[in-house]
Parts: sequence; structure tokens; C-alpha cells
Amino acid sequence: MNVMESQAPVSTLPIYHRSIDWDAFYRRYPVPDVFEKTRWRWSADQIRAFQNEQFLDLMKVGWENGFYRRRWSAAGIEPGDIKSIDDIAKLPTFDSDDIKKDQEANPPFGLINGDVRERLKTEPTKVQTSGGTTGKPRPTMYGPIDWEMNGLTMARVQYICGLRPGDIIQIPHTCSLGNAGWCCYKAAHDYLGALPLTTGTGVVTSSRRQIEIAREWGTNVWYVRPEYSTQLAKVARDELNFDLRELKTKFLGCGLGPDTDGAFAKQIEDLWGCPVYDMYGTHEIGMGSFECQAKSGMHFMEDCTFFEIVDTETEKPLPDGTIGNMVCTILFRRSMPVIRFNLRDLTKIVATDRCSCGSCFRRMQKMLGRSDTMVRIRGVSIWPQACLPAIKSDARTTGEWLCVAERKVRDGVVRDEMTVKVEVRNDAPGWDGLQEHVVRRLHSDLGITLGVELVPEDALMEWSNRGREGKPKRILDKRYDKT
Repeated sequence: MNVMESQAPVSTLPIYHRSIDWDAFYRRYPVPDVFEKTRWRWSADQIRAFQNEQFLDLMKVGWENGFYRRRWSAAGIEPGDIKSIDDIAKLPTFDSDDIKKDQEANPPFGLINGDVRERLKTEPTKVQTSGGTTGKPRPTMYGPIDWEMNGLTMARVQYICGLRPGDIIQIPHTCSLGNAGWCCYKAAHDYLGALPLTTGTGVVTSSRRQIEIAREWGTNVWYVRPEYSTQLAKVARDELNFDLRELKTKFLGCGLGPDTDGAFAKQIEDLWGCPVYDMYGTHEIGMGSFECQAKSGMHFMEDCTFFEIVDTETEKPLPDGTIGNMVCTILFRRSMPVIRFNLRDLTKIVATDRCSCGSCFRRMQKMLGRSDTMVRIRGVSIWPQACLPAIKSDARTTGEWLCVAERKVRDGVVRDEMTVKVEVRNDAPGWDGLQEHVVRRLHSDLGITLGVELVPEDALMEWSNRGREGKPKRILDKRYDKT
């Protein structure tokens, strides 16, 4: 050791790469190839035992968190009442509105995120926010393990889908306060030996340039919003006279939403000439579920999460095969614990047996829509996302739609009506019969006759968010407008 080294002071700063016992971390949460050979193939009993162990550790963290301590105490729960994960339904759920109220009452980050400034003195912390689709963006704190798991869980999914060292993955998500771009970047760069091209959205890197980069640099995997994947195909065709199938893409990872009949996935697969694997996640929970190559349901990431399906009204747990709201507990999260978070996304458990891929991780149906965007029209409950199969059933549409609910008075009678605005492709060979077809298909799917208005391509850009950050908006409820 030279003189300079012997006299060097020891840093007291919270250095990220010293904040985790990495060997212990990877034993607890294996990296993708080890995961695929081991935990991915565990029996249901092994999975449940591991979930229970983590859950009991998490409950200790929950009781130290002011947000949960208040809620649980108000519900009459005491620390000794929860003896195992079998008791989890005794705990009250919470949702995004509860987080908003907490952060308004305890600004800026709420009790749920703890004392952020104090934590920063000893632990590196990153903040990410929700997209703000339903209001002011909600900040979430990530400590080192929380942040690593964002990348590691995504890496596992990409590995299961076929990403390997040497691949080049293009990520048209911006690495900003949103999670998606960061998760995918960390997965490829930190865990898979793949080259991440963080091109950002179409606002950061134009759609034309996105395609040029893919052709020049050899992109062979994409993590992309499904609507934007169709926009890229359009730009390639119209501006570059290029067929995206020539890219020889291995697969696309997309969050397809309520694509229950697979029509949206098939449209994208036809445009790109490769498989499309569905992935489900949100700001609060990160990676929640995903399709394996067998495409026989969407696997929960069972060693990291515990999912329940509950009744939309009573919040009581429902048996497998019954549609209800997803409630999620993140078993590893510490900086902002997530314990029984009601996502208000509708689905059902479709399989608990071993998949042909070799995994016993439970599988859910594709997400059916949000229970809190449900609109009742003439006594019928309508979820705007449930219109997707009808919209996608005719290739002349762009796949974009907007439901507009209005309250009309005719001959003194008040009547709620809904019109579904549907974009039609510029190159569609005529509009004949399209409106009637969509009306019939919507009636078949939803059990009610709705109005359908055909609009030109890009007319709904304000709501679709194609090429931009943020989820598309599918409902415009004007029934209570005063003008």
C-alpha cells in the first residue's frame, strides 16, 4: 500500500454500491438465468413459504410506517393479529386516492414515504412519480434494494421472453420521473449484457429517426407502448417506404391492456413480423405480471409480490376464476412499503398449475379495464378499455378510440348516451360498413347499443398520447358539464 492509500480517509457518504450486501441480495433474488433454472420452477408450496417469510418481515416495516400504523390501528388491528400471509385479508386495502390524501396532508411526500431528508443521510434514494393521468403525479421513494429490483424484475421478464447477451434493445420511453424507461435500461445494461438504446419518446427522438437508428445499429428487441408501435409502422411505411418486418426483430415487449381476444397483439405482430409479449405494471408496483413464450396467461412475479383478486364493492377475496380488482403487496419494498394496494384494475386468476414453460407462478387473464373508470349507461356498466377488441376487429381503424359520455334531454326525458369515436387509417380502402360493423361488435361485446363516430387518423392525438409519455385516455365524461 502506498502512502496516498494509507492516509486516505474513509468516506461517510451514502455511496450506492456500498449500500447493499450484493451477495446476500442475489441469493434472495436470483439474477435472470439463475432465476429461470431455480425459483421460476419452484412448486406452489415453495413459493407460498417464501412469500410468507418475506411478508412477516414486511409487516415489521409496516408497523414502523406512520401511514400504515394509523390505518391499521383505526381498523382495530394490533401487531400480533397478523400471524402469517394467510391473515393478509384482515388488513385494510388502500388506493391511489389514499396516497394523494396522505401527501396533501403531509406534504410533499406523505407519511407513506417516511422521513425522506433523514433517510438521505444514510441511504441513497431515488424518486419516481406516476404519470398523472388521473390527477397530480404521486411521488414514490426508492431505496437501493427497491431501485435494483425495478431493473432485476424487468430483466427476468426480458430473459424469459428471449433477450440474451449481444442483443440490442430499443427503448422509446424517456428516462425521466416515470419508471418504464429506467426499468428497461437497467435490465438490459445491468443484468443481461444487452445494449440499451434509450431513444426516448417520439418527442425526444422523432419516429423517423427511431426507425433509422434501428436499421443502422441493428435493434432486434423493443420495449415500446403498443400504440406507438403502430405509429412507428405507419411512419416506416409512409415516410421511409420501409417494412418493419425487415428488421428481423426477436420480440416486442408491450403493455397491451385489455386485449382479451389478442386482436391488438396480432395486429402488431403482423406489422412487425415477430412475437409480442404482454406485460402489466404500474407506478406503485413496478413489474406485476407478464406473458412467457407459451402465452397461456400472464404470470405474477410471485417471489416479489403477492396478488389477490377482491370484490369491487366489498373488497373481500374472490375465488380463482372470478373477475375483481387486483390488490398487490410488494414483498421487498421498504422506502415506500406497498401492502394491500388496490390497483382497481380488473382481472381474474386463470391458472395455478404448472405452465408448459415450466413455472408454477400463478397466471392472470389480460387486464380487463379499470373499475374506477366504469361508466353506467342506461343501467349497463361499461369499462372504456373493453371497447378495444371491437375497435381492433377491423383493420381499417388505427386502433385509437375515445368514449364520450353525455347527458341529453329529448322530449323532456333525460337519457345518458355514449358515443365511441374511432380513428380510421388514412390508407383505409373506404369507410363503407365500418361504422355499422363496430356498432354491432360493441353491442355483442358490451350488451348495449352505443353510438359510433368515425374520425380521420390522428384526430384523437390529444388523448392517445402516441409517441409521448403517459397512458392514453379513453373516457371523456361530459354528463356533468355545466355548459
